[in-house]
Amino acid sequence: MTARENEALARRFVEEVWNGHDMDAIDELFSPDYVGHWFDMTGADVDRDGLKLFIQNVLTGFPDYEMDIEYIHADDEIVTLGFCGGGTHEGEFYGIPPTGNAPTDDEKTPGIMSMRVTDGQIVEGWATWDSLGLLQRIGVLPEDPTGIASADD
Repeated sequence: MTARENEALARRFVEEVWNGHDMDAIDELFSPDYVGHWFDMTGADVDRDGLKLFIQNVLTGFPDYEMDIEYIHADDEIVTLGFCGGGTHEGEFYGIPPTGNAPTDDEKTPGIMSMRVTDGQIVEGWATWDSLGLLQRIGVLPEDPTGIASADD
């Protein structure tokens, strides 16, 4: 596929799955042999079903979750994008009861993901996101859990 086609595939993932909450789109966008080195709070690799479970956990905890693409770069095999996402913590999230907290636009959780595309489907993925910051923003961890002041203080 071309870089443009791969970018469109990644944008569909964000728009249809993350923003549209369409879990069925995963079966079209992702290979049955997909391996994700991300999307699990345990840090374990996940398959396509594990990806669905992770996203469903996020959407259960944050039913109005939306993701914004901050930048995107694609070539004929790899797509990398930076994102910020957030929603109101209205449901249980990995055992954390709802707090009702919602981030402002500048408090959304940032992250980076890369996807390898083969024959029109995402076959492998990597991502990292600010899970510590997310837990701080929903109020289950203190703003500075280390007790170390920032350089701005």
